Amino acid sequence: MIMKIKLKTSTSFRALAISSVIYLESLKIDIKAPTHTTILNWIHKIGYYELYKLKEKADDWIIILDESIQFGQEKVLVILGIREKNIDFTRPLQFKDLLPLRIITKTNWNGTLLNEVLQDLKEEIGYIKYAVADYGSDIKKGLNLANIKHIHDLTHNIGLIIEKILSKEDDFFNLAMKIKKMRKQFAQTKIAFLKPPKLRTKCRYRNIMLLSNWGEKIIKYIKLHKDNNEVMKKLGWILENEEIINEYSIFSNSICEIEKILKWNGITKESKEKCNELLTKNNFPSGIILKSEMLKYFKQIEDLLPHENKVLISSDILESAFGKYKNYVSSNPMAGITNLILCISAFTSNLDENTIKNALEKTTINHIKKWTKEFVGDTLLKRRRMAFNNA
Repeated sequence: MIMKIKLKTSTSFRALAISSVIYLESLKIDIKAPTHTTILNWIHKIGYYELYKLKEKADDWIIILDESIQFGQEKVLVILGIREKNIDFTRPLQFKDLLPLRIITKTNWNGTLLNEVLQDLKEEIGYIKYAVADYGSDIKKGLNLANIKHIHDLTHNIGLIIEKILSKEDDFFNLAMKIKKMRKQFAQTKIAFLKPPKLRTKCRYRNIMLLSNWGEKIIKYIKLHKDNNEVMKKLGWILENEEIINEYSIFSNSICEIEKILKWNGITKESKEKCNELLTKNNFPSGIILKSEMLKYFKQIEDLLPHENKVLISSDILESAFGKYKNYVSSNPMAGITNLILCISAFTSNLDENTIKNALEKTTINHIKKWTKEFVGDTLLKRRRMAFNNA
């Protein structure tokens, strides 16, 4: 239960250790509760066990990979895999569907180094049908050198499409800038409760959804309170932008629907037809560009995998794993990349009694130390302590 709480929630190690004491006392179980260090060691062991347990050698592997989480000079490469026959195309991927294949940190990744990792991986698991990843130059080159077909991740692809659209949309950009300034202007006023949402610096295309949703609601509010002088003085100008707000509301809703269809069902004949129906309804300039670019995306995948009836196109599950790891180390900005990165492979464990038993019995602390020395090295925090101690 303790492992499930840690790996499926954002509870910290220390909070979980204290909670364990309370659980045991409440249930009148007379055993010593684990310390936060013990729980940390358990996570390490489960992650190590999942990473190194024997994988099937087959001819239908699909991999998801990314290099991310740079702290200092270190960057980690994570590769997760699933056999095509095991994909459930009625829902998005879950951690339990995947197997961790590689977790390696290096100061600098490039296409040649990635190719070496992929060649070694192919020797272990067999034929890789295709990989799902962004179009980063290192990943693109590495997959090309390894002769592995590369599916551009849907989320990154849509992000590039929207970036292309917004680069030509001065009206929306100017509107976004004016709304962004309103957050500070409203902070100490009577209508602070109406302030717009905080815009994201990363994944900026999500700002379309945030702004259009807020814009729709605020327009309705303004129309109901036209007799309120302060509301009209501060917000009345937004009514002049009602048309563009409505346009981008339809636009963002269409994107959400398309993402849901494709991330749940992959690329299939039926999913493409559903997307085409949605795209056809967007008969304004930005919608027309979106339709054109999405049709290019479908054609690109069809040309790359002409005989595949269903194709996985989302690497969101890996982005989620990176996000959870960042949450684990967020309390210590000097932690950087540590052996806690093994939590990413631990996320994929089904955490049944037999798996936990094998992981804890067959994996030793020496295994973790050896792996850390080979694949992680000294952390930022350790280097800091050594530098200050020597000083």
